[in-house]
Amino acid sequence: MNRKGMALILVLVMSALIGMSAMLLFSSVNLETMIAGNTRRMNQAKISAASGLSHFTALNLNYNTLRGRAGDLQTLQVLPETQLGQKTSYEVKVLFCCNLNDGQYIVESTGYLKKADKILATKTMRALFTSSQTN
Repeated sequence: MNRKGMALILVLVMSALIGMSAMLLFSSVNLETMIAGNTRRMNQAKISAASGLSHFTALNLNYNTLRGRAGDLQTLQVLPETQLGQKTSYEVKVLFCCNLNDGQYIVESTGYLKKADKILATKTMRALFTSSQTN
């Protein structure tokens, strides 16, 4: 008589274990999908920021030109927000701060990934430039 009850308990325990395993698997896959989405968004913003640095480099501006445009300001926005695609854009600033030597400046490019007006990801890249033409 006791054997009938043991079979039922065994089936219920196995069903509970299988159910918990399925929930754990779903949770793990869902988390991995969210991480992959965040990584993709950050990479798109990073590529946008790199495009901004490339755009600035292609302008071939020297220190004197940039310093003249900035006047007494420590920050100069060289490129306003520039669209790359429907969702990606970048902006580029030049910084004359941080106890740099004469002829040196930092170029800061910020890449954005947006959906409508909501920023989904942003990445900033900085590069130190040295100009040989300071006079």
